[in-house]
Amino acid sequence: MGFHRLDLNLLRVFDAIFQARSVSVAASNLHLTQPAVSKQLNRLRDFLEDPLFVRTNDGMSPTPRAAALAGPIRQALSEVGNAIERQMGFDPAVSDRTFRIFMSDLGQMVLLPKLLEHMSREAPAVNIHTVQVPPARMRGVALESGDVDLAVGHFEEFEGSIHRQVMFEEHHVGIVRANHPTVRGSISFEQFLRIPHLVYGPSGGGHGSQDSLIDKAFYAAGVERRVAVRVAHTMGITSIVSNTDLLVVVPHRLALACAALCEVAVLELPIEIPPFPIAQYWHERFHTDPSNQWLRGLFIRLFGAGSTPEMRKILATLPLAN
Repeated sequence: MGFHRLDLNLLRVFDAIFQARSVSVAASNLHLTQPAVSKQLNRLRDFLEDPLFVRTNDGMSPTPRAAALAGPIRQALSEVGNAIERQMGFDPAVSDRTFRIFMSDLGQMVLLPKLLEHMSREAPAVNIHTVQVPPARMRGVALESGDVDLAVGHFEEFEGSIHRQVMFEEHHVGIVRANHPTVRGSISFEQFLRIPHLVYGPSGGGHGSQDSLIDKAFYAAGVERRVAVRVAHTMGITSIVSNTDLLVVVPHRLALACAALCEVAVLELPIEIPPFPIAQYWHERFHTDPSNQWLRGLFIRLFGAGSTPEMRKILATLPLAN
């Protein structure tokens, strides 16, 4: 059967299943019923004479033929979509586009709620999928291929022709439980050295440099740092800190989000840690893409320096120790 007989809509179904590893999730993302997607998958299986996806404990796993086809199909769909959008423009009010964003769980906790709240009015049918941040080389590859539209956060390096736009500068603070037995209102350097630490170290970002500076402060003071707990995700930080005597050093906006969930004290640190940029990154291929430009513009409007009165209001209600 020749390629000219292929219904190209089947390629969208293939791509959706490959990304989701689930027929039901793919159906939801395509706004189709699960039987309709299953029927189209069976048509594509007949056409290619291959099962394409096999049900396993990890979901619908691709066969070798499907894995080989996935990249070219995704790129072809991306090129067609970009060509049409360049000619017709991007209208967020009617688009059902799905954007994929490299974003840490910190970004999801601090940035994503405001983004989604705004999109519910400006782009009600647009979807956001966050993607776990991979090693440095694969980040650039994903942005270049179009598998991921944007990276948002603090990243120490990217490979490839990547654009970078800083949205705001962030700094670190400490948080302890509100009724901490030894830390009240402020924390001295001596207290900072004695208190056991909770270390937050997500993968994929630049948080290792901050932790290295803290270790150097302990080394210079001749004190061994006690790291009682290490966590790779923000989930659980608030409950751990509010129920123990641990101190955690986190970005300021994350501290504000934690303070909104439970009673913790936000403290200026007695050591100097340089501020760091929170930026968005995209590949040169999509620099003039209307949909990508809209998404980048939305992030700048919502989170560009001085653009978040909500954060300023929260900050005003939380007295930081000097």
